[in-house]
Amino acid sequence: MNIISNAIDVLRDSSNAGVLNCHRSCPTIEISTEVAEGDRAIIRISDNGPGMTEEVKAKIFNHFFTTKPAGKGTGLGLSISSEIVREKHCGSLECLSRVGEGTEFVISLPIRQQKSETSRLLAMQEAV
Repeated sequence: MNIISNAIDVLRDSSNAGVLNCHRSCPTIEISTEVAEGDRAIIRISDNGPGMTEEVKAKIFNHFFTTKPAGKGTGLGLSISSEIVREKHCGSLECLSRVGEGTEFVISLPIRQQKSETSRLLAMQEAV
């Protein structure tokens, strides 16, 4: 939800500022799913917003990093999302973005958890 919420904010802001290119004037978010390598679920969330510079992209998963004005975000959404995907689900979260071409987040999750991973998660839940 953090990724989709961020995409909505970017598209709204860039549309209001006239940043979107004429041929891509309709702000769009696309979500697709696929099975890769037979054991991974891939979720792709992409937008046709203004994209990110390499400098911004390098920081987006850092705690408290935000491109939003003061009072409009905590800078925790993507760092928490990344931690949940990696640590709780043994997956990965990748960002592909180019200035002027939009942004795509790719979430890769195992379809089935390894037995040892399931045991570890159950032990963590019991400890809480």
